[in-house]
Amino acid sequence: MAGEGPGLEEGPDNYVLVRKGYILTGRALFKGWAITTTLWLIGLYTVLAATSQGFLLNLALMIGTYGYTAALFLGLPLGWLLGLLLRPIRNQWIHIGAFFIVPTFAFWALGSLFGFGWTLEALGLWATVGLASAFGRLAVWNDVIMR
Repeated sequence: MAGEGPGLEEGPDNYVLVRKGYILTGRALFKGWAITTTLWLIGLYTVLAATSQGFLLNLALMIGTYGYTAALFLGLPLGWLLGLLLRPIRNQWIHIGAFFIVPTFAFWALGSLFGFGWTLEALGLWATVGLASAFGRLAVWNDVIMR
């Protein structure tokens, strides 16, 4: 039957309404995405500005434009999908850990396909994305809804 199984609520005519667990609302998803992206891009800008030879405003505009665009089309869907998959898990610390591990390895694999390599140094670079993502998920701890 459609309404059978752990964590499912039955509605009229046995249609499943909502899975029980933590629900990442649209507001929480956007807030977490904005915090995650901003933290990561500030760190990226800091590192690049320290090693660049000037043109700091141009660098900031480039990082902001490309960084927020990439985060919108790659990071936001990944965060939404991860939140959806983690919905039945009640321990939010597991969510935070998953928001560190999954983006780290997803972007490591994606970056490796684009030529950054499968090295530990590249994994360390992409771990910064996972760390920012974990902080973003921690920031929305109180914004999620438990059903």
